[in-house]
Amino acid sequence: MRQYLKYFWSTGIIGIAEQVIETLLVHGVEYEFDYGFGNSYKWRNLSGGFEEAKKSGKPIFLIIHKPKCPACIKLKDKFSRSVKLIDISQHFVMINVENSSELIKSDEFSPDGKYVPRILFFTSAGDFIKTAYNRHPDADPEHRYFYSSPVQIIQVMQQVIDNSGRNPQ
Repeated sequence: MRQYLKYFWSTGIIGIAEQVIETLLVHGVEYEFDYGFGNSYKWRNLSGGFEEAKKSGKPIFLIIHKPKCPACIKLKDKFSRSVKLIDISQHFVMINVENSSELIKSDEFSPDGKYVPRILFFTSAGDFIKTAYNRHPDADPEHRYFYSSPVQIIQVMQQVIDNSGRNPQ
């Protein structure tokens, strides 16, 4: 019995290691921490995500947040449990970064302010999609890239997909 357990344990570890190595070799991009937004998403880091978008032709979804921000914490809970968001995210390169990152502090990632959380969309070529912002009736017009619910996010994600010609339907 002991021999069988030893065999299964070693096989399992080897299998997991093979999957991790294969993922890194095939995609060439490390998976990043989910920062509480859900591990069902294929999160990328900033530079790796923009590279992957160029190769895949998928638009970019970029969420910028802070660890102790009350609005970010509220959104994390809703975001991580949204089946529709998980589903539609397959059509995007998903990038998740904390606002403290030096790369994210440039004006390119702050079109109407440095508030958090903010969600920005880019073409697969890396061009900012200025028209992809929250148009929900409850949205704050002064903070166009702020979202408080998955419904608001999904509406804009669908708009980006429709405009990029990558409609999943």
